[in-house]
Amino acid sequence: MTKHLQLFCLLTLAAVLLASCAPTAAPTNLSPAAQQVEQAAVIAYHRMEIGRLQLGAYTTNVLVDLELPQGARWTLADFSDDDYALRFVSENLPEVFWLVTPRGVSREQQVLPAS
Repeated sequence: MTKHLQLFCLLTLAAVLLASCAPTAAPTNLSPAAQQVEQAAVIAYHRMEIGRLQLGAYTTNVLVDLELPQGARWTLADFSDDDYALRFVSENLPEVFWLVTPRGVSREQQVLPAS
C-alpha cells in the first residue's frame, strides 16, 4: 500500500507542477477591430524573431507583405541589429497601441493630448 501511496503522491505532484506551467488565457474584451490589430502585431513579432534566426540580425524586410486591417499601420520606433520597437496603431482605436519588441507584444494606453 505504501508504494501505491507514494506513486499517487508523485503523480499528483507532477500534475500540479505541469498545471502551473500551462498558459492561461487572460480574459480580454477586445473589439473585433482591436483583435485584428493585435493579431497583426503578434504575427510581426514572430516574423521579426524568425528573420533574426535566419539572418543573424533583425530586419524589417520580413514585414513587407504583412497584412494589416483597414486603418491600421505600424511605425518603427527603435531599431538596431539586436533590438527593435514597432508601434502598431489604428485610426479606429485612438486610445490604444501595441508595442512589439524582442520581449513580445504589449497593449498600451495612448496618452491623448488634452483638448
